[in-house]
Amino acid sequence: MRLVLAVFALVLISSTARAEGWHGSAAAGGDFAFVPEATGFGFVLFDATGEDKVGKGDVRLHYNTDTIHLAIERVPMGENFEFSVALRGEIFMAGLLHQYYQQGLRRSGLGFNASYVVLMPKIQWHVANQHTLEVLTDVRYWMFVDKNPDPAYLLPANAWVFEPRLGYIYWNVDSPGEEYRASKLFPRIEGIAVGASVGVDVRSDVRSWGFVGDGRNDPTKAIWTLNQWLRAGWQTGERFRLELQETANWGWNQDDLTRMRVGGMNPYVVIVPGLPWSANISERLLIAQLSGHIRPKKNKPQELGLIVSGGALNDPRRQGLLDEYDGVGGLALFTDLRWGRWQVYARVGWAFPTQWLLDNPHLSGFVGLGVDAF
Repeated sequence: MRLVLAVFALVLISSTARAEGWHGSAAAGGDFAFVPEATGFGFVLFDATGEDKVGKGDVRLHYNTDTIHLAIERVPMGENFEFSVALRGEIFMAGLLHQYYQQGLRRSGLGFNASYVVLMPKIQWHVANQHTLEVLTDVRYWMFVDKNPDPAYLLPANAWVFEPRLGYIYWNVDSPGEEYRASKLFPRIEGIAVGASVGVDVRSDVRSWGFVGDGRNDPTKAIWTLNQWLRAGWQTGERFRLELQETANWGWNQDDLTRMRVGGMNPYVVIVPGLPWSANISERLLIAQLSGHIRPKKNKPQELGLIVSGGALNDPRRQGLLDEYDGVGGLALFTDLRWGRWQVYARVGWAFPTQWLLDNPHLSGFVGLGVDAF
């Protein structure tokens, strides 16, 4: 219902917005685990961007389920420099901490509500064609509320966090800009993009939380992260494409607030088919995904194909054994269907059996709908 209202509102203003240089899109979807237990989450979003609205920069308004994001993006600051700033807030469901998964199964009573507000300034320096350096200086405030917790489970401290990052991006992608609108839940990539960043989170207040003493959530005042990612796509024939995604992360002194979310088949996680959305929360991982895309008809945009994802991560059992590593992976069949401004997505996945997963097999699915409203 919220998606219908969002699309309706965007369509109502489409004629005026188009004339004023705005474009908007909306989407909704759900990520579900079917076996060995039924769990799932949904999302609904809309996004509107006005080009050249503030100092030749863009204005962006974005809403996603429990998140509101307001931004001024890519304002020129002299030759080869751009400035962006955003304000974002997320209510109750931040980090999916309201649900707690362990070894592929949900453990009721261990989730809690998490919220934050964050100011996100960024400066980008385009040092050469396709090469960009960026500096981010986010300032965040975390807030936590009990949600029927286990009596032995301690919540993290409410805290201010300073989150500076230094990053590098190589971008040699030929996909049209429309592929990166919110309606395109899985953009079709042609070319290659690589990024890396190093950063630190400095909190105003830290304490051990969770099951105190297990060593899993015992952060220090400074939490370090080294991250790297790759996205690439190649056309291998009139009907065939290949895409590769890879993510690597190495963290020090982290906790479940800062660790990466692994599992599920939606755009907001490191994808592992078959596992529930955010089945794993890990700070040390290397996971890659290869997908083959086939067009049944040469001159039609519809695609179907196969995804294989796999790699390794630390503390897979979520028991505080941070130096323990194990494999993770899965297979998925998918469709990516497009008719004009509408996109429909469907995926069904199976997770590879491993020693740390309980009650194999693990099966999951994803459905999504997107529309370019104006």
